[in-house]
Amino acid sequence: ACSPARYEPELSLNLEICEMINKKQGSAPREAASAIVKLVNSKNLNQAMLALTLLDNCVKNCGYPFHLQIASKEFLNELVRKFPERPAPFPSPVVQRILYFIKEWKVALTDMSRHKDDLVHIKDMYRLLRFKGYRFPELRDSSVAALAPSDSLKSAHELEEEDRVAQSAKLQELIRRGRPQDLVEANRLMKIMSGFDTRQTPDYSQKFEDELSKIQDKAILLYEMLETVKPGEKVDRNETIMDLKGACASAQPKIQKMITEEEDNDKIEETIENLLTLNDMINNVMAKFADVKKGLYDTQYEISGKPPTQDTNTTQEPKQAISLIDLDDAPAMSSSTGSASPSINNKSALNELSDL
Repeated sequence: ACSPARYEPELSLNLEICEMINKKQGSAPREAASAIVKLVNSKNLNQAMLALTLLDNCVKNCGYPFHLQIASKEFLNELVRKFPERPAPFPSPVVQRILYFIKEWKVALTDMSRHKDDLVHIKDMYRLLRFKGYRFPELRDSSVAALAPSDSLKSAHELEEEDRVAQSAKLQELIRRGRPQDLVEANRLMKIMSGFDTRQTPDYSQKFEDELSKIQDKAILLYEMLETVKPGEKVDRNETIMDLKGACASAQPKIQKMITEEEDNDKIEETIENLLTLNDMINNVMAKFADVKKGLYDTQYEISGKPPTQDTNTTQEPKQAISLIDLDDAPAMSSSTGSASPSINNKSALNELSDL
């Protein structure tokens, strides 16, 4: 894949290498990272650039076990080994690309990853290079999005499997380092993995419920934002609306698959009911989005388990634009004011009856 005779990277070959690393696990991520970084320091510019492309593919496709390796001091020191003490006015293409990767990893991994506490050396290297005067290039949103943790819905089993793979990779790395503090941490981790220490074992069912709640909140927020769209306004140009729509649309196939699996396994009816309700909510939100795109702004659909609202008073004050900051406060205020008025009317009616 990094032969000096090549002039262009071969993506299919690089992905085969990524698949091999994922399949073997164990020491494969460390061995691959070590071999790639040596090629990055090759005297042949073409080979170094091909190695950087392969490195990027591995980082984006091999997950936490590979991220743990690129965040090690050994790897990072080797990666910048040829950097001059003071940055050159015009850095070489290899240096520029390495700077781009380090900044990308810092943003997408050390700031966003669930395991960011294990990747702190990336942030340390970023700060060191900035201190020495190196200037980092601007990041492309597409490349950061490809590396950032996915917001896709995951079942309790998938969340547990993801943690198991991460714990296994971390345990092997701790044992390899062999320092006293690493062995203490390895012993603690083994107790968790074996089920001996259940106090630190996450409740994956609750995590799954939290994931469902996030999707539900996004669906409700999207519906409320669609209700505030004014005639002539292009919803396709609203990034927030499109992001929320994309999150709901990507979650729905997974939800439908989970409904089928839950029914087949004859599991708790409450879980199935929650999944069915969420699926209906997304269907209604998508229908509302389609109506708004067509210019139909007054259609109403059932959302969050409540019936669609009816316009009973034409002199009603216009709805306020939704506040992203006070999202939780607005419904509470509206519900409290809505429930207060009937109670006041009831009291006045009782007073009149007592006077009679």
